[in-house]
Amino acid sequence: MAESLTPLLQTLHDSLMVLAPGGWTQLELSFVQTPDGLRLSALNARGDGAKAPRPRPDLHIDPRLEAERLSEGVLELQQLLAQQKKASWTPGAISVTRTPDFADYKLLKPDGGIAWFTRLQKEHLDSLLMTDALFDLLEGTQRAFHDLQGRLEPRLRDTTGFSFDPQRAMLSLRQRDAAPLELPALVVGQYYPDAFTWTWGWAHEDANPHTVERVRRVCAPDVTQPGLSALWRSQFHCDEGFAWTLAGSIVVSLGARGLFRAELPDGEGVVLFALMADP
Repeated sequence: MAESLTPLLQTLHDSLMVLAPGGWTQLELSFVQTPDGLRLSALNARGDGAKAPRPRPDLHIDPRLEAERLSEGVLELQQLLAQQKKASWTPGAISVTRTPDFADYKLLKPDGGIAWFTRLQKEHLDSLLMTDALFDLLEGTQRAFHDLQGRLEPRLRDTTGFSFDPQRAMLSLRQRDAAPLELPALVVGQYYPDAFTWTWGWAHEDANPHTVERVRRVCAPDVTQPGLSALWRSQFHCDEGFAWTLAGSIVVSLGARGLFRAELPDGEGVVLFALMADP
């Protein structure tokens, strides 16, 4: 498999992990041309996830947008295969089979024959953004984060602005008709909507080393645990909702009280703070 195709196939697989039921082992995908371009028309799953799907966390990703991204990726794959003279294929059907050790992709002709075949090996699957290991982690922490956030947000509804002292790791929250709240806080990460990118707080070298280390210890970028690249990649493209889901899991692991979403001026992005004490 040409190396240039591997990242694209991994992106396609991430989309499939979002769209397919948990525990799937086989997928049959169908695509059609529409006035708006190529679109996914059907996704049929087989395996453990077909009748009794594994529990899945709420990823806060719009499945319609994810299906559009999948369709755009499939069109890009078709074009790359043609450019590299690997296959001539008109997007119609794709068959995907996965095991813990590999995932096979077959691009199918209208008569059911194989136009092109490739395999993602275990090392490619282990470095995916969306994995069963990550979903299990998020499923295990999501209820606790929901409870924490539910108790926190009513106490912050009168907040009108913020400032942060990174050296003291103190967040000041301006309040309507009340004195500011001073709370210890950690920068979990920052989301850049224009770039569709999440960056972990542990990747900011100019931040307080002590506070960075606490988030870094949870994400464990030096360990690079298989299936948890969403924690050990310093940054990646994703929806803000998914970044919120990840940050919520970190809040639980840190023993924090919840998240504060701080919008930076001039549309520079959003910072997610873990509040380390109750307001």
